[in-house]
Amino acid sequence: MNYRIKTADIQDKPLIYYMLQNYLRDLTEFELIPLNESGEYEYQYLKYYWTESTRFPYLFYCGEDVAGFALIRREEQFFSMAEFTILPNFRRKGLGTLYAGDVIHKHPWKWHIEYNIKNTAGKNFWNKLILDMVGTCFQKGQGEEENREFLEFVIGEK
Repeated sequence: MNYRIKTADIQDKPLIYYMLQNYLRDLTEFELIPLNESGEYEYQYLKYYWTESTRFPYLFYCGEDVAGFALIRREEQFFSMAEFTILPNFRRKGLGTLYAGDVIHKHPWKWHIEYNIKNTAGKNFWNKLILDMVGTCFQKGQGEEENREFLEFVIGEK
């Protein structure tokens, strides 16, 4: 399988924005995400992925085709998977596992991944991925918001 991960340039921002709109629309199945006056989903942090050194935007490719993206941020105590999606045509082929594992390994340290428990596919994906990556060496807990859980684990050393 010919897959690759690219650190997204500022020129890639419109592409990520477009995919982010579809991703956020999909998440409305599980939580309320309001539209702004222009009929778009607000995501106030996107611009910072090209201006702050603690944010990391990635694009995923399968062959020459864009297959998804990830937005990662470094917080005080850990890295966080802010957003992650694989486009529908590329799901259920093992690519999500490859992409997620690779971007996590690009940032060795403590990790925090949070998901909505109503999103069964997302919950199952992250739990299986982390179990495969670190065995039982992770912590699971209740997120700060309703219907959210988190997984915390360590990859490599920092």
